[in-house]
Amino acid sequence: MKKLLAIVSLLAFVGCAAPLTSIEAKNVSGTMLFKVKPSDADIAVDGQVIGKAREFDGSSKVAKVGPGKHVISVSKPGYVTWESRVYLSDSQEMVEVDLQKEGN
Repeated sequence: MKKLLAIVSLLAFVGCAAPLTSIEAKNVSGTMLFKVKPSDADIAVDGQVIGKAREFDGSSKVAKVGPGKHVISVSKPGYVTWESRVYLSDSQEMVEVDLQKEGN
């Protein structure tokens, strides 16, 4: 009985000393939300179109982007293209853009 009690006590001690969770941060990415007018404008990250702005407004999904420096552009025919250089960490960023019509 004493041996059983000693084993249970040892297991409880080892269980308490061990970390509860371990997190591996290999594929960390930040997320971006886009609030764009017009909402059917194209979103590009580093020159590659990822979809329409309305797809990444946060209501259904967000754009997952790796950490680091990126060039974000928002464009639509008939409108002046908006472009910005951003540094993204593992946080969530919101990009709000109101595209201007060409000639205005």
